[in-house]
Amino acid sequence: MKRLPWFAGAVVAIALGTWVVGWWIVPIVGAAWGWVKRTDPATPLLAGVAGMLAWAILLVVSANGAPAGSVSATVGQAMRVGPGALVALTLAYPGLLAASGAALARAVGRRGR
Repeated sequence: MKRLPWFAGAVVAIALGTWVVGWWIVPIVGAAWGWVKRTDPATPLLAGVAGMLAWAILLVVSANGAPAGSVSATVGQAMRVGPGALVALTLAYPGLLAASGAALARAVGRRGR
């Protein structure tokens, strides 16, 4: 239960940061969370899930009113993957970025202690 406010804050920070600044804010938010909560071993995993959830929310907001599957089908065909795989890859990207940033900052923070 103590992790829920941190998780929700990370989701909001990643979503708003991506919307306003760009994709590179994802590992920065993950690293900040990993640094602050470096004693919690679940922080990298939760940061990764927060990144995935934040971008899923952004995808839903962006897709509102767009033709169903038009872009994902076209880009997926160009990349030779299905539309579902393209969405999965799109969500895996921020998850890996946030988890990597959190794990790196957590490791550096714990080593410095």
